[in-house]
Amino acid sequence: MRHTTISISVNQFIRFGLLTHFVVCLSISNAQVPGDFETDSITSNTIVASSFINNSKGWLADEAGVIWYTANAGGSWSSIATGKYFVQMDFTDASVGYAITDSTVHKTTNGGSSWSTLTMPGAIAGAVCFVTSSIGFVSSDGVVYKTTNGGSSWSTISTPGVSFTDYYFVSSSLGIAAAEDDSSKCIWRTTNGGTSWSNVFSEENYFISSVWFINDSVGFATGYYSQMGRGKLPVILRSTDEGLTWEQVYMNRDPGDIKGEELIAIRFKNELEGIALSTFSENVITNDGGETWELAYDDEGDLFPSFGIYKTLDGSTTLFLAGKNGYVTKWE
Repeated sequence: MRHTTISISVNQFIRFGLLTHFVVCLSISNAQVPGDFETDSITSNTIVASSFINNSKGWLADEAGVIWYTANAGGSWSSIATGKYFVQMDFTDASVGYAITDSTVHKTTNGGSSWSTLTMPGAIAGAVCFVTSSIGFVSSDGVVYKTTNGGSSWSTISTPGVSFTDYYFVSSSLGIAAAEDDSSKCIWRTTNGGTSWSNVFSEENYFISSVWFINDSVGFATGYYSQMGRGKLPVILRSTDEGLTWEQVYMNRDPGDIKGEELIAIRFKNELEGIALSTFSENVITNDGGETWELAYDDEGDLFPSFGIYKTLDGSTTLFLAGKNGYVTKWE
């Protein structure tokens, strides 16, 4: 097991985009990011899914059908060979968790040691999210399945033309979802616990895949802006009114990959410090509550994290980034 501690300093300017009615500005800074990134390699396989219930206890799933569990904030990991290729997981406590493969939904009641397959009303495609141990959602094409009894039965909620890819519930009634579709209707909102959903952001050529809130009112969404065949530009949107309206606060107009990049996940470890992962190398970090976002560089001037290593991001006040070659990076 390889272990390194890297202190990150941010020393790259960030350019903000001017699109439709959004504000343009230029921010140049040399900010020091608090805290350290500590990196281990726990397996040779790529880690593709994660779920942490607190700073100590969490689960990772790799591409070989193995789950990795820690009870001491990544100090040590135990493995469980499930034979199931999970692409998303959501644990509600130390015993109960839910996970999806490309076609099935599974539940554990013993911390991941064994899994049962849940019966769904139809095909699944997208994301899993449980608000409590009983109330949860699973996405499919044009519908959302909701359970109120831990997956024993499901109701079907219509979301015509879209498939939800991520959820964040601010409360039991107020939730935000990112969605894939062909008409840029990419952020949706519910105020009745997911019984019905309304589209709240549909700017042309925006595609959003991840949402996260830092308090009851302020939230962020990440994805990309499509240049219509000329590549993707990573973007971050922000809401300050419980997800009702959204504005762009970050765009990278010069992403490192020739085809462009997208931001695939976002998390905050407090109301000031957060990070967003990109598909390749242009990961960004904030230490001012998302007012500004800066590329993450190490002290040698190289990108860190870099080159598409990280595929999943989770945690509470400690964040865990995981991906290729079993790399797990902890940001305290």
